[in-house]
Amino acid sequence: MAGDWTSQKFLGSMEGAVLGGKLAAQVVANRAVGNADLPIKKIQQHIVDASSDHVPKEPIGVKGEGGIAFGAGATLEKKTEALLKESDPIQFASPAEYAAAA
Repeated sequence: MAGDWTSQKFLGSMEGAVLGGKLAAQVVANRAVGNADLPIKKIQQHIVDASSDHVPKEPIGVKGEGGIAFGAGATLEKKTEALLKESDPIQFASPAEYAAAA
């Protein structure tokens, strides 16, 4: 897997997505030629210690819990369609309504 959310130094950015893709491509290329995988990066102990008392917070402004709420692709079902209409109604506008809104 690759993407901006993988374990690398540029989290949540295009640079992170590119680096995640590069790291994934290196694994695929190594395996294709029969090389052993590189060792998995160990999580530093101070990170583990700092996270032991972490309390997750509700994200601000996010409606729903599905993929659409967090910016991912999703199958549009009735429940998620209602949330999408509420959070981004222009996607359901007619061409004339869209033009008027622009």
